[in-house]
Amino acid sequence: MSRANDIGFISMPGARASAYMDVFSELGKFPSCIIKLHNPHLDRTLTALKNISQSYILMENDEESLSRKAEIPCYPVECTNINDDEVLSLLKKTGIKTWIFSGGGIVKPHFFEAGIRFLHVHPGQLPEVRGSTCFYYSLLCDNTLAATAFFLTEEIDAGESIACSHFKVNLPADTLDSHYMDYVIDPWIRAQTLKPVWQAWPNITDMQKKKTSIRSHAPSSRPCYVMHPLLRAMAINKVVKRFDPTRPIGLYEHE
Repeated sequence: MSRANDIGFISMPGARASAYMDVFSELGKFPSCIIKLHNPHLDRTLTALKNISQSYILMENDEESLSRKAEIPCYPVECTNINDDEVLSLLKKTGIKTWIFSGGGIVKPHFFEAGIRFLHVHPGQLPEVRGSTCFYYSLLCDNTLAATAFFLTEEIDAGESIACSHFKVNLPADTLDSHYMDYVIDPWIRAQTLKPVWQAWPNITDMQKKKTSIRSHAPSSRPCYVMHPLLRAMAINKVVKRFDPTRPIGLYEHE
């Protein structure tokens, strides 16, 4: 077991945070501390995950149990948004300048002005595919699925890439739906992209030099935020139609 003393974890409890904690436990490498935000919708997320088979998210860790296992402090706060003054005050009090970000809002400029930086994993290939719903659009546009680890900047989805990973989906219609896309695929591809970065941390310079041979394309130059339910259904249906029962079923990283 090891700890990275120069980086902490800000957890917005939910599927993504759980997937990240799975990575910490799997590698036996932990952040120096955890700040736990308050997610008022956590029960809904946990219920959805418990009802999903082949979830890929173990749900064996929560913030408190992970802090005990790793012997690191956990600071729960009642804030539902990362931009709350209490969060910034706590970040400054810890003295830690770099944090793994797992949600909680769009980070406002005063955090960057305070010298805080956030390691974030975006569900798309940057800079080509931007926006919160972009993995739906890339699947719909050119059948690519990717995630990019990078440091947040004041401009959304514009930070320098650390690493980008591409993935394949081979799942049948009775498994793949919008819940599976949002509660499993999205957090899982982010966690799998975080994994090699976390394993190498803090020595990530060589990772930034590597280029992926696969490229994703967005439907336009605009960020992909709002997605009409019909487009969402079309994206899922397109993935389902490509299901091949003769090949391994599940989610896979491109080699």
